[in-house]
Amino acid sequence: MTKLPTNSPTDFCVAFIERELEDNREKKILMSRWPIMQRMIDQASNLERVFNELIHRFGYADKLAIHYESERPNAEAVWLTLEHIWMSEDFAKEEFIQARTNRRELLKLQEDISELSCRLAGMLRRQSELYELSGFRRHDYQTAIDSLVQGGEHNYLFGAYVKNELESLAYQYDLKYWPSRADVVEAIGEFEELQPIPRHVEIPDAVLDGRASDHKDFVLAFDAQFDELNQLPIGFRFSNQAMADIINVVLDFPEDKLILGDTIRTIRNRYVVVK
Repeated sequence: MTKLPTNSPTDFCVAFIERELEDNREKKILMSRWPIMQRMIDQASNLERVFNELIHRFGYADKLAIHYESERPNAEAVWLTLEHIWMSEDFAKEEFIQARTNRRELLKLQEDISELSCRLAGMLRRQSELYELSGFRRHDYQTAIDSLVQGGEHNYLFGAYVKNELESLAYQYDLKYWPSRADVVEAIGEFEELQPIPRHVEIPDAVLDGRASDHKDFVLAFDAQFDELNQLPIGFRFSNQAMADIINVVLDFPEDKLILGDTIRTIRNRYVVVK
């Protein structure tokens, strides 16, 4: 194994990325990341501040050259943070537009399910009342247990392990011990009504709640990953200008669209990422 150069943070990080890219190409994996990794190599001079901050914080720590267990945390921090950079294209605007759309639909479905279940429960109760009082007779009758058994018809595991025991309980206890179909339907709506706003597993609420913006969305999502239990160094932050350099390279902004550290400072000061 060739030792990575330690004469400068940039040389070390470039050599690290080159080795990872070569390995990915040999294994034909993570192909969508190859262009970004190559861009990080080609534009290493634009990422010099990023590499300096990373190595000054964690040292020239190579995951393939760990001699003592005490070296592992810093080696993993360097590796996973560089990987986080070349994987961060996912934080581009299009991803968040879709996430916002999905969340709006989830919230609307939640509201509709709650409303419809309430209406259906009322209709079921009225139907039962009419059959009891109007002189009309039902052709058949379905209990809440019957509906579960019917719903599990195509579930082999339900039929093999649950159905008989459930039906046995239904024979042991008459209807007064069980909720009605209307009660079950109503409970579904009550459950949905009590649910909080859906949380995305990766994208912070501050991103989804605000207006769409490449810069804001990227920064908040990128920083938030350092506050999760995901092996990235907890609480680590690149400086404002280094963060701007990352965005410029990863999103491949043209020279007349490059952003500066002041933009990142404004975003970080204005928005609080809720964990």
